[in-house]
Amino acid sequence: MRDLTDWTGGLVGQRDPAQPLLTMYAGGGRVELSGATTANWVAKSANLLVDGLGGPQRVGLLLPLHWQTLALLLAGVATGATVVVAERPAGLAGCGAAFALGEHAEAALSAGVDEVLALSGHPLGAPLPSVPAMVSDYAREVPSYADHWGGEAPRGWTVEAGGERLGSLTAFGLSPADRILASVDPADPGGLVRLLAVLHEGAALVLVPAPTELDVEATAAAERVTATLGCAVPGVPSLSSA
Repeated sequence: MRDLTDWTGGLVGQRDPAQPLLTMYAGGGRVELSGATTANWVAKSANLLVDGLGGPQRVGLLLPLHWQTLALLLAGVATGATVVVAERPAGLAGCGAAFALGEHAEAALSAGVDEVLALSGHPLGAPLPSVPAMVSDYAREVPSYADHWGGEAPRGWTVEAGGERLGSLTAFGLSPADRILASVDPADPGGLVRLLAVLHEGAALVLVPAPTELDVEATAAAERVTATLGCAVPGVPSLSSA
């Protein structure tokens, strides 16, 4: 069976799929996805994009730092699409499909996106209580799609953030033993390119969307964090300036 590394053109490095890949602290709780579970979400989302939405060439994301954001980014890459991570609805113009928080869904439609799917932003990915007309709820749509991705493996990946196409990934020299505590804006090119570099090198991510609402020192210790990205923890190296 092909793995997430193959599906994403090497954007996710090789690691034991049974080990944690994405961990997120938000809303007072903790969510952890193994590499295998992450691959399951990526496969379902990629099948949604192709079988449900016709395989759009440009896939937009107007989402905060969240494990679903990364799963959707990787799903877009797996289908061979250009993934556009926008900082505002207007940045989604030209996308055949876009995923946005519920409060931004109507604005995404107004930007000219053909198909808009809304997300709640809930740590567990719960559905929204309601969505606007012409908008689908991602959490209700995605479960019916297959758990395995059988599409042709992409030769590479194309991701844009904040209107800028990402270039070469930073070489951090990480390994699958590394766990990186990250708090970055996905729409910031500098932050996103470093976040993807961590995945590319096979390390795990501990996502902290709101570090001021958390004891980051205690979290870093509990998660055996080896470096940080986008926030500082005393005594822990930072990748932000690398």
